[in-house]
Amino acid sequence: MDNKQLSVRLYGSPVGILEQDRHGQMHFTYLDTAAHPLSLSLPLSKKDYDNSDCVSFFGGLLPESDNARKLLGKKFGVSPNNTFSLLREIGQDCAGAISFHPTDESVRPHEDFDLEGRLLSDEELVTYIDELPAKPLFIGVDDLRLSLAGVQDKAAVCLIDGQIAIPQHGCPTTHILKPAIEHFAGTIENEYFCMKLAKRMGLSAADVEIRKAKDIQYLLVKRYDRIISGNQIRRIHQEDFCQALTVPTVHKYQNEGGPSFKQCFDLLRQTSTPVVDRTRLAQIMIFNYLIGNNDAHGKNFSLLYLPNDTIQLAPLYDVLSTRIYGELTKKMAMKIGSTYDLDFVEPRHWQQLCQDIGYSYPLFRETLLSQIEAILKAAREERDFLQDSSCNMTVIDNIVPFIDKHCTRALKRFKA
Repeated sequence: MDNKQLSVRLYGSPVGILEQDRHGQMHFTYLDTAAHPLSLSLPLSKKDYDNSDCVSFFGGLLPESDNARKLLGKKFGVSPNNTFSLLREIGQDCAGAISFHPTDESVRPHEDFDLEGRLLSDEELVTYIDELPAKPLFIGVDDLRLSLAGVQDKAAVCLIDGQIAIPQHGCPTTHILKPAIEHFAGTIENEYFCMKLAKRMGLSAADVEIRKAKDIQYLLVKRYDRIISGNQIRRIHQEDFCQALTVPTVHKYQNEGGPSFKQCFDLLRQTSTPVVDRTRLAQIMIFNYLIGNNDAHGKNFSLLYLPNDTIQLAPLYDVLSTRIYGELTKKMAMKIGSTYDLDFVEPRHWQQLCQDIGYSYPLFRETLLSQIEAILKAAREERDFLQDSSCNMTVIDNIVPFIDKHCTRALKRFKA
């Protein structure tokens, strides 16, 4: 086995070799037998993709948190900044259908996996959640080795017969477990409410539920890059917009060199149904604006690669009303027209944006106004629905008035 080479598999089938040279730089080459590209940023080619080509896609599969990377590096005895080495250690189950293996490891290509795992008791789950800050991704539990992108402490698990389980025998994970974010009140209820509200608004969004283990609450998010049928699970390949646009994760915000709405809408011209996906992105963009989600950056939008060679915009995920937290920035991750400030978006900024992205402003304006009207009603309905549950309503009772005030202000600006 060459310790500086990794076999890159898609659905378990070898598609290329990722290697690290003596200078620590990554290189990727496709095998002649590769039938599908890993990314729009890495099209099928005989060329040697160099480190600058590799960083955004392969690095984008790993956790972003410096603390998580340091802990992972310490556990496996590698540099926390060495993408290649971290993927060698934890790349057996990544977002989408990609995995990393020693070049001499025999892996039978799988379309479907048996849903297998060790069920966790509440006591075990509480222990593992408590240890997440010190053991990111549940790494070390039953020799679990998988990777998730993002900053927040979280873990990927299986749901078997309604119970949380640690996957076994190569079974892909089916759900993402997200505990509360420290120092920000009610993040679980916030994300739950916003995701449920998106569905009530008719948007495609990942399924979420709030659960408890003993007295520890967590959000359970169903992975949209997995298909579960009975006792079988199938991976679906995906990549986020930063990966597809060759933008390193550290530059995910537009003002730091990350994707703009123009780049995002242009990217969707490469999907199988560009008009449908651009319309969906417009609706998602408006929804994020209306709920005050200022953290809708390039890694919070993704493309799905379906088995019939169809490419489409992935469902909505990782959505919160960040605007209700006074200590967080008022600056949006992507600017609307010429402004980053959510509170100062005028109709002229929407016109500028529509011109930039090649979208009909009259159609966009009609969509925006209809969503404002719909969300004012839907937010109250969702709040009333949740009042009959065991959900903590404190943060929701902050979000709904914000939406009311923000939408009312936006309507006045259009009427003026």
